[in-house]
Amino acid sequence: MASSSLDPFRLALTEPSWDDLRIFLAVVAHGSMNSAAKALGQSQPTIARRIKVLEETFGLTLFQRGPNNLELTEAGHAVLEAAAPMGEAAAIVSRTAAAYRPDPDAPVRITATASVTLFMSLHSAELHEAAAPVEIAYIPTRQRLDLASGEADIGLRMRTLPEGTDDLVARKIGQIAFAIYARDHNPQAVIAPPEDPTLSRQAAYVAEFAQGRTIAARIGDMPIRYQAAKAGLGAAFLPCWLGDSDPDLVQVMKPEGDLIEDVFLVMHRRSRNRPNVTRVANALAALFKRNQKALVGG
Repeated sequence: MASSSLDPFRLALTEPSWDDLRIFLAVVAHGSMNSAAKALGQSQPTIARRIKVLEETFGLTLFQRGPNNLELTEAGHAVLEAAAPMGEAAAIVSRTAAAYRPDPDAPVRITATASVTLFMSLHSAELHEAAAPVEIAYIPTRQRLDLASGEADIGLRMRTLPEGTDDLVARKIGQIAFAIYARDHNPQAVIAPPEDPTLSRQAAYVAEFAQGRTIAARIGDMPIRYQAAKAGLGAAFLPCWLGDSDPDLVQVMKPEGDLIEDVFLVMHRRSRNRPNVTRVANALAALFKRNQKALVGG
């Protein structure tokens, strides 16, 4: 009796291997088989052979081969769309597994906003002593990196804690306040944040202050915004610890209400197994406690 076309054994023979899909994603990401081969530590003929096997498995042409480049075919684009989440999932799996395999020599990665990262950088020598002999990697971003999957070891998060924190340990380590600063008490121009949902609270606060004044520029990066205010471009929304410490700037609108934010130190529970991470976390808590008056604009 002939086998059914839906025979699971026959279907299994036509399924692509993850290794071949990984090579396909690398070729797309790097733009050529040579570059993908270097990134994967394989030879160019091996990459070409595996792409050919993948095309034969699908019965499709995935790339149009030009003299100096590769272009995805329509079918190639469809396969890329389906395979890309697999690549992202594999990366998450690898990070998660690595996070549960403590490496005493791995850097301690701290994620925080640009303003908090800049504050930490002023005390980086002290934090380095707490982490020594390993390195500290600072990751300034407004995005909340996934501590559970190992994207970072310590997160300094503001205002509120994220939901679903069963596997996270968090402690409030202080507060940080923000205000508007300028070169003089009656600035005629304002440096506004970009119209970005993640900055909507700041944007609303600045918009209220800016009524009747010129918007001189929109700058999202806080250190650049600070330098522009210091240069006299206009009033800017800055953390109080920075604005108050600069003799060239004066506070023209005081912090109040939700412009004084709680700061939480967040770690995954497994970080307790890494003494370096725990030492850095304790040093951060002590740092914020010691500088609390400056952080809230005292």
